[in-house]
Amino acid sequence: MIGVQIRQLRKSRGLTLQELAGKAGTSASALHRYETGWDRFEVATLRRIATALDAHLDVRLVAAESRIVGKPSPTVVVNQLGPLFWDKPLTADDLESHPLWVLSRVLMFGNSGQVRVARAFFGDGLIRDAAGRRGVDGRTRAYWSLVLGDAGASPGAQ
Repeated sequence: MIGVQIRQLRKSRGLTLQELAGKAGTSASALHRYETGWDRFEVATLRRIATALDAHLDVRLVAAESRIVGKPSPTVVVNQLGPLFWDKPLTADDLESHPLWVLSRVLMFGNSGQVRVARAFFGDGLIRDAAGRRGVDGRTRAYWSLVLGDAGASPGAQ
């Protein structure tokens, strides 16, 4: 949604990707990713883009209605998460045999839909364990600590 808004404002102001990138201090390729649905925004980058577009950035948290009812089937999970596994095709067996490996990749590289499916399938306990694994970056670990209400606890400790 925000990507569509960025594109609409950019076009209404008669700016090219290159021009807006220069004003916002980012790259045209990054702006293109934002405009085409990439959902891993940095708030600081969004502020610079908003300033360059002479717009106001309004960040709000709104409770989402869960689109997943019950636990998804392994087939659904494999279909949703498969694109994250470019080096080895994901199988239903991997979900059972290597859940922390699967979740680590989802937490670091997955989009919101992929994370939602993984969370519904594996549950918060395994999400917590995966976020605490070696190799998971600090930002991802801190994010999931906040989401799961583990402020002050070390990830993986519960």
